[in-house]
Parts: sequence; structure tokens; C-alpha cells
Amino acid sequence: MNNHKQTYQFLSKALFICGMMSAYVPAKAQKSFSNVPVVEKYVVGYNDVTKMKFINNSNIYTEGWQNLPQPKFWQQIMNLPPDSAIISVAASRKVLEKISVNEWSKLNDVQRNSYRDSIRQSNNIPDSISILVTAGKKDFYEFKKVMPTINRSIDVFKQNGVDPWYAQAILLIESPGKMNTKSTVGANGPFQLMKAVARKQGLIVNSTIDERTNIEKSAMGASRLLSRICIPYTKAMLDSAHVPYNETDLWFRLLVLHSYHAGAGNVAGVIRKINPSEGGMQLIQTVWQTTYGGFKNASQNYSQLALAAFCNFDQMIMQNKDSVFLIDGDRMFNSYATCKCAPYNDCTYLGNCITKYENDFVDGVIPFDYFISKIKTVQIELSGLTPNKSTIDNDHVNDVGFQLLKARKTEDAYKLFKHNELQYPDSWEVYHGLGETYRQMGQKELAITNYKKSLKLNPNNEDSQRAIARLTGK
Repeated sequence: MNNHKQTYQFLSKALFICGMMSAYVPAKAQKSFSNVPVVEKYVVGYNDVTKMKFINNSNIYTEGWQNLPQPKFWQQIMNLPPDSAIISVAASRKVLEKISVNEWSKLNDVQRNSYRDSIRQSNNIPDSISILVTAGKKDFYEFKKVMPTINRSIDVFKQNGVDPWYAQAILLIESPGKMNTKSTVGANGPFQLMKAVARKQGLIVNSTIDERTNIEKSAMGASRLLSRICIPYTKAMLDSAHVPYNETDLWFRLLVLHSYHAGAGNVAGVIRKINPSEGGMQLIQTVWQTTYGGFKNASQNYSQLALAAFCNFDQMIMQNKDSVFLIDGDRMFNSYATCKCAPYNDCTYLGNCITKYENDFVDGVIPFDYFISKIKTVQIELSGLTPNKSTIDNDHVNDVGFQLLKARKTEDAYKLFKHNELQYPDSWEVYHGLGETYRQMGQKELAITNYKKSLKLNPNNEDSQRAIARLTGK
């Protein structure tokens, strides 16, 4: 108890000194990060090729962090669409089952508790163990869109003498690919800085200007926050606990991330509570299971998310030796077009190319016109292999339109359904899709008109019947 009190007094003094230092960046704080592992890749979009820099964090794999259940769990969540959810053990993040979000939302509290109990029973889990249901976050973690901001922020962090590893880690998990996104507590920009914090680090934030949404300014603010507050505070709390560290150790960086997210005071409380004798993976895993003050579930998850994001991002940028294809369809079809061969059945491979282009379109990676032109190109190639067989059917095309509606991408859905109307004028599904699109656009009369066209082609179409009843009140 006395050791904790002494630690607290020492840390408080150190944190006060660090706070006094925050008005300036001393020259000796400027560091060279020329040895930080940075990889350069040609990023290929639908209309340009840009050389970009990224951080290569091989320590994740050499030290085995990617095998921990928590990062593996979040990797799945980041790749899962929001209409699906994973049921897991709260403490260990062990995955138990997957469930439809729509099905889960229909259950009342009693039914949900009963469902959790059945999961515990089938997996021999005690009643005292908490079971969580977590929806997919694929629509939030748009890693392809965050690439340019990572590239630009790496240079800003280096210029400010701050390890650029933090730039990539924060950008991958805070607000990936989004420049102007305010949180419920008022944080904004790609680095999600609070107003007071941003102003203290030299940014202008007022009623007319918010430099948090400017990538260079936001990166400058975040790097200053790290160098003036987060890193010194983390070092001070470890020094006072007599825990040795190296600033490039992955576990140390993860602890700094916690200070960035939860505040150094909360992290210091966690360290005091743990009272560690050494750092490393075991300390971080213990941090994940420890609460203190405002350091709760979201704070525990923060470095787990960073590890998962790095793993998923690495899988994407390391697929090819020197290039990153933002368009998965192009990556597959270019490989086929180059050698006129496929690693398996040509028709199946080209069919998967179409699926990739559809995913690219739904994810917003490519515009409608590019999508249509590429689908036609692949279909022409397929028709040469199967001249008497249709390469893509009406139901399949309409399914893409409904995926767009589910993602609230109404304009793209409208373009696709209108295109399908020309291709399949006798399809009741097309008109039902148009009805759904107009309804989502708030155009009631046009929605009813298309629902009626759908019913005329298929009188047994109950979905259109119910939609008309809802709109007309009959």
C-alpha cells in the first residue's frame, strides 16, 4: 500500500512536469525514425496509380500477437457486415457462434437471456461468465480509404520526431477513411481529437474553422499530444513501477495507445492496480482484463483493435510484391488476362471476378459506370468459354441492388435497378427493387407505382403487397 502511495506521488509529480512541458517541443525531443520499417507500395485505383508509404510491423507476427484470441476476434468483426453478429465470451473473446442481427433484435430480454443460457450450456460455460453479442463493423473499418491519410501522416509524424507507427495505428481504428466525423463526446477528424486537446496542441477550432478535419493539421496535433503527453506519461508510470522498456517494443507502443485513448491518468491507475514487475505481452493481456476509473470495456479493447487492424491491413497491402490493388476485381482479372489462365476452373475463377467487382461496387471502391464496364468485360470473356450459357442471371444482379439498399447507398441502387430494368423488362424483382429504392428516397408515389408493376408481373409477390399496404395504410 505504501509502495502504491509512493508510486502515485512520484507519478503525479512526473505528470505535472510533463504537463508544464506541453507548451513547447524541446529541440532534444526531435528524434530520427529513419530505421522505422516503412514499406512503399504502388496503390492502384480505378483511375490512378500512387506510390504510398505504410508501416511494416513484423513484431506482431514474430512475437505471436496475431494468435491471441482478442485480436483474432476483432479481425472477424472488422470483416463482418453489420447485419451479422458474433457471440463470444466477454473475458477471452472466444468465438462461440454467429447470428443474424435482425434475428437478435427481434428477441426480448427474456428470450435473449434464455438464448445466452443455451449457449453457455452447449459450451459448458458457467453462468457467472458473461456472454456478448457484437455486430459486424465492416462498414466502419474502410481500410482502403484510409491509405492516403496514412501515407501523408507518416511524414508529419517523422517531421515532429514521433514514431510514425502511432500514426498508422490510430488512423486504422479511430475513424478510418473519414475526415469529418464527430463522436458523441465531441472528438473530430481522422485522429479523433477533442476540442480542448486540439487547441492545446496548436490547432484552430472555432465556429468557422476546425483544423481537426485537415489531415496534416490533425496529424500534427496527434503527434504533439503523443510526444508531449502520452509517451512521457507512459514512460513515467513504468519508471516509477521499475519496469524496463524500449520505446520501440510493441507492448510499450500498445500501452501508449491506451494513454492516447483513455488518458494517462486512467492508464496510470491500471498500472498501479496491476503492480507489474515486467512488461511484455502478459502485461498488455492483464491490462485487457483490468478496470480503473474511466478505463473500462472500450479502453480495454483499444489496443486489441490496433493489433487486429494491423493484421487485416497487412493482409490487404501484402497480397502483391510491390502493388496494392484497391479494386479486388481488377487484381483477379488482371492476373487472368496476363496469363490467360486461372489457378482452377476458368469459369469459376471469372465468376469469382464478377463477385469481387460486385463487392467493390457495394463497398464504394468503384463508381457505377466503371462497375458496369468491368462486368461486361468479364462477361464477354465468360461467353467465349460458355457460348450457350448465360453468365449472370436476373436474381443475381438484383441481389447486388438490395445489398446497396441495405448499405443505404440509394443512388447507386437506383442506377443499378434502372440498368436492370433495361436488361430484364419482364422481371418482377427489378420493379420491387425500384419500389424499395423510391421508398428509401422518400418518393412514395413512384414507390407504389413500381410495387404495382411488380405485382402485375407476379401477383403472388407478398413483399410488394405488404409494402403497398404500409405506404397506403390499406
